[in-house]
Amino acid sequence: MAAIINFIWQSIICLLFFYAFYWVFLKDEKTFVFNRIYLLTTPFLAIAFSLIEIPVSFEKPSISLENTAFLKALEFDAQKEIAGTYGLPEVTVTGSRLPTLWGITDYLLLAYLIVAIFLFAKFYWQFLQLKQILRKGWYQTTFILKDNYFKVPTFGLTPVFSYFDKIFWDDELELNHKEKKQILNHEIEHVKQKHTYDVIIYQIMCNVFWFNPIIHLMQKALIDLHEFQADESVIKDLELKDSYPKLVAKMAFQGLDLSLGNYFIRSTTLKRIQMMKANRKTNWFKLAMLVPLMIMVFGLISMKSNNSIISFNNYSTLPISFLKNQIVAFQDSIAVGIKLKNVKNPTHYESIGKLKHESLNVQVGELSYEFTGIKNQQEYIKVLNLVESLRPNSTLNKKYENAYPYYSIDHKPEPKIGWDAWENYLTNQIPKELIDEIYINGGSVELEFVVDQEAKIVSPSIKKSLGEEVDQILLASLIDTKAPAWLTGKKDNEIVAVVVNAKIELENPNQQNDKKVTLISSTTNNRTSVQNTKTKSFPENLAIELRDDLKSGAITLGNSFKKHMAKTLSFPKETIKNNISGTAIVRLKTNSKGRLTDISFVNSIDQSFEKAILNVLADAPNLVPVHQYKGYELLLPISFKINGSNINNIIPGLNEDYGDVIYINGYKAEENRFTSDPIESKVDEIPVHIIKEGLVNFNGVIMPINTSLSKIMNAYIRHFSINPQSISINFSAEKDVKMGEVQNVQFALREVGIRKINFRESGEQVGNSDSAPVYLIDGVFFPNPKVMDYPNPENIKTISIVGPDKMNIYGSKAKNGVIVITTN
Repeated sequence: MAAIINFIWQSIICLLFFYAFYWVFLKDEKTFVFNRIYLLTTPFLAIAFSLIEIPVSFEKPSISLENTAFLKALEFDAQKEIAGTYGLPEVTVTGSRLPTLWGITDYLLLAYLIVAIFLFAKFYWQFLQLKQILRKGWYQTTFILKDNYFKVPTFGLTPVFSYFDKIFWDDELELNHKEKKQILNHEIEHVKQKHTYDVIIYQIMCNVFWFNPIIHLMQKALIDLHEFQADESVIKDLELKDSYPKLVAKMAFQGLDLSLGNYFIRSTTLKRIQMMKANRKTNWFKLAMLVPLMIMVFGLISMKSNNSIISFNNYSTLPISFLKNQIVAFQDSIAVGIKLKNVKNPTHYESIGKLKHESLNVQVGELSYEFTGIKNQQEYIKVLNLVESLRPNSTLNKKYENAYPYYSIDHKPEPKIGWDAWENYLTNQIPKELIDEIYINGGSVELEFVVDQEAKIVSPSIKKSLGEEVDQILLASLIDTKAPAWLTGKKDNEIVAVVVNAKIELENPNQQNDKKVTLISSTTNNRTSVQNTKTKSFPENLAIELRDDLKSGAITLGNSFKKHMAKTLSFPKETIKNNISGTAIVRLKTNSKGRLTDISFVNSIDQSFEKAILNVLADAPNLVPVHQYKGYELLLPISFKINGSNINNIIPGLNEDYGDVIYINGYKAEENRFTSDPIESKVDEIPVHIIKEGLVNFNGVIMPINTSLSKIMNAYIRHFSINPQSISINFSAEKDVKMGEVQNVQFALREVGIRKINFRESGEQVGNSDSAPVYLIDGVFFPNPKVMDYPNPENIKTISIVGPDKMNIYGSKAKNGVIVITTN
């Protein structure tokens, strides 16, 4: 609907320009043929100019209604109820989308159709009347061969008029022969010039675009032009030049008026007489001026600046069945009514209204919730907490044309006075008593806006709302003329428009001392060691209690940071000997550009891990901001895992809880690294077991049996500086493993220089079977898996080992550890 309204608006403005040009430059000129062509073509040009879009790189004035408050308000008001009304004491649930009430756009369309149908009906009725007149006079009709037209008598029913090649003549006119000849010549000129085609074309356009006043003015101008053209032909006869204007003045409107015909006395008499008596030369300068003026109109209407910031909304909304069930479930815990609607093209990501008459409106994404029956402060707080649960139901993602994301540009925009001063400017605009009314402990508002090439803030919106009043104050302050100026963003040394996300923290002045939550633990009291009889419990998702911009997506680690950590952070050697492993939670603080400014430990493993982490983070590259804040705080889990060890204090799911995680692997073989002299080296036994066809366990590391097996073994041996001549292999295989697989593994061992191989009986497990780990394959436990139980190596997605200290997760069956395998 918005596109149609915008098209109508642009076409009206364009046609208004064309009519103004005609009125100023052509109306009084006797260039009738040129004027006729102009009036016939310009309506189609107005339509074409409104439909054509030519992108240009420079700024230009625009008459488009796109992104105006009018269209946005029209779209915003067009709501449809999609899930029904839920309230107490009864809950009404609909099985599908409810019938929607008509909106303003529906009524406008209905009104247009009613008027258009009426006008076309009137048009058809006139056509039927004309046919009736033609039928009555057809038997007395004569064909005039000289001028190639039919002369049809009207018997006084209508004035004289022409229609295509027919002249409807009133024989009852009391005129002399000379006057009849003048009128007949006038109508013959209408026939010759085929003016009826022009009349019908304009009548159809007036019926279709009846709401456009300019098309009716141009129709009237064309009818006048037809009369001027016919009059000009008559007065070429010198005998009629003086008497013809008197005849025009003498005639008056008579009888039936059919808009399909060209009437002798239809046009304004004074205009025709003035035009006939005018004796002026053609002003070619006026005609020439039309060319640049029409080019100007074309540029104004059709050229679209590609520097304009245009936003497009993308939505992700849960199915209606889920929304209904969710809202019904809420009724058990909150005694308020809930009405759910769909909002078209919202301006903001979300908006929390003001509590009025026990009612609160909340918009999240494209969904609008109306909470009714909120009787006290306690219920109001419950509703606000409920909004947090409703946010995932519908998410809005704005895409900006001709604007770059903040993280993707080289030189990022920022306030000239700095981020801290800019934030203080915004927060100072909000009355403190208003914060008291909204949240007891304060809160935060997230803004999204674009800093364009002129360092102006455009397209501001609320990404996270704290209340309609606070939101509007911040938005108004953001674009106020007194607001702090900005520095533009640059990409490849070119000034560009940049999308900025800013988080504004608001604190209740009366609760500041109680707001902070400190969960930083002492490193000396948080050491985890396998010697402890009871493993220290891992802290549950600290990101819930501490600010975590990594989990929220405001900042990412970036590839450079991850590569730096993977390359430089290694497992402390002494901790492997003591079987010390686990996850350290590091609290990082950065500046607005992602550079580390502070490092502390929320959860520690051992001082040696802390030392290794601090050394690596000392020269770590910048993190990558996504949303622009004045600074960032994040919780980064760094998990140290010993491969080949039965004890690992690692908890799965860290990536979901914290947004990202760094994994550092150590190997049990590291505690017995061999020296460069094989003679002095201690001989170590390494278990090698063929699990199934295509899969071998080499010292606790699962390797595929293929042509690359020797390369993988060699990489393993070189990484740990192992002397292959000092290794003794305890070799075994599962039952039903073919000899070909055994030979392939033996060949790989010999290729890497391993000669000492001790064979066990087929199917015998390495070590005591009572201490063997269980396998968890795609969620199914296999205490003693057979070859057929193992998945095809090509389908294996991940393999991980969980220590026996996680019996609380997997139960007593995990007393010897769990090998977790997932497949595609």
